[in-house]
Amino acid sequence: MPTTQEPAGLIRIIHLEDGTEVTLRPIRPEDAAAEWEFVHRLSLHSKYLRFLTSLKDLTPELVVRFTCPDYGREMALVAVTQTAQGEQQIGVARYSILPGTRNCEFAIVVDDHWQGTGLGHELMNALIEIARAHHKLQAMEGITLTENGRMLSLARSLGFKTSVDPDDRQIVLMRRAL
Repeated sequence: MPTTQEPAGLIRIIHLEDGTEVTLRPIRPEDAAAEWEFVHRLSLHSKYLRFLTSLKDLTPELVVRFTCPDYGREMALVAVTQTAQGEQQIGVARYSILPGTRNCEFAIVVDDHWQGTGLGHELMNALIEIARAHHKLQAMEGITLTENGRMLSLARSLGFKTSVDPDDRQIVLMRRAL
């Protein structure tokens, strides 16, 4: 049975390199509209780099899937900031435990306007800490396209080892011990 109750104690306030205050917290079902809007706002290129396919918007089924994680098997953190219109989602990082292992697969995407601000680094550090402490995982892995230089740079700065997928030279495999 899925564990839908949000794990306690995972909310943190961070400050980006320019001093902007951002809240990192587990995603919640009530974030559905913000998640849809966040993905809708991403450039086509950012969507392609994150989802590895052309995507205009999330389907209602994907919105539910992304905002109602089974906290026993996965984690999703959103980065939100306050605007004149209220809270706005500006990034999300998530992992899912790979069945039968103590490893997880991660994904991350940051709003185009917020890329290069240090937000991705903060999100990934928080996700790594949670994978280690909450789920007691041993390794984190992910994939990206060879053209995604920002993701590769971020991964390497966080200690991920990278290698080109021998079956698909357009894909880079990323892995780090936790």
